Amino acid sequence: MTGRRTVPLVAEGFSIRAARPRDRRGVKALCARIWPDDYVPEVFDDWVRDRRGRLWVAVAAECVIGVAKLTVMGEREAWLHALRVDPDHRKRGVATALLAHRLARARRLGARVARLDTAEDNVAIHRLMRRNGFRRVERIKYYHARPTSDDPPRLVRARELAEAWRLSRGRLFHEDYVARALARSDIARAIRRRECFAVGPPGRPSAVAIAAAQRRRRWMGRSRLRIRLVAGARSDVRELLVALRGQARVARVDRAGIAPPSELWSVVSAAGYRRRWHEAMDVFERRL
Repeated sequence: MTGRRTVPLVAEGFSIRAARPRDRRGVKALCARIWPDDYVPEVFDDWVRDRRGRLWVAVAAECVIGVAKLTVMGEREAWLHALRVDPDHRKRGVATALLAHRLARARRLGARVARLDTAEDNVAIHRLMRRNGFRRVERIKYYHARPTSDDPPRLVRARELAEAWRLSRGRLFHEDYVARALARSDIARAIRRRECFAVGPPGRPSAVAIAAAQRRRRWMGRSRLRIRLVAGARSDVRELLVALRGQARVARVDRAGIAPPSELWSVVSAAGYRRRWHEAMDVFERRL
């Protein structure tokens, strides 16, 4: 499918097509009506250049009334995000059409699973997901903590890859705007980049984490050590999270941040992290 093709819908009055550079103003205005601090306008140019998953817009009378992003990761996974519909055009099937369009494209591109996240209190999206065969697989909350003088954790060595993978396999790996199934290659890459940390004796880590410094962005606020993954025994995870606050000091960032699943909330709190926002995010999944 080319970026110039418009896909007609059964619902009357709007169509869906790939976003174009000239849609920037319309997308920005739409997002401002829904969430003034939305990050979508900041990443609009990058998303328009994504020729595989693409950014999609719903258009009525040449006006952008909806926007949604599809990100295809590897050959088997798709992430559906940034679904926004103009408040004046809701309950017309726009969200349903944008969802169906992205699912169809994900299938054509070979994806076998699709995921997305949404606020725990977004009842309308929850209903939409369940009507379309999605189920909730994870609930996360965003936590952060100030750097401390604690000793930073040790780096995971290449020879510890198998043990680090044993501890963490089966987890979702949270990257910028997306989450996907963790792969062994993610651990290997983090080890090479010196972004994989552990506690426990050499050769036998008892907890591992993947974390990297992120510099200040307008929609993110302070710089942070983004903890994308943590796994291991609960007491050892707590020890590692405390040590990562020391790593935040070494990295010279303002905060350490993590979005853990619900089973780790108490552990994260015990390590001195506090909720950044009170609401949780639900991750939904569907096989394609």
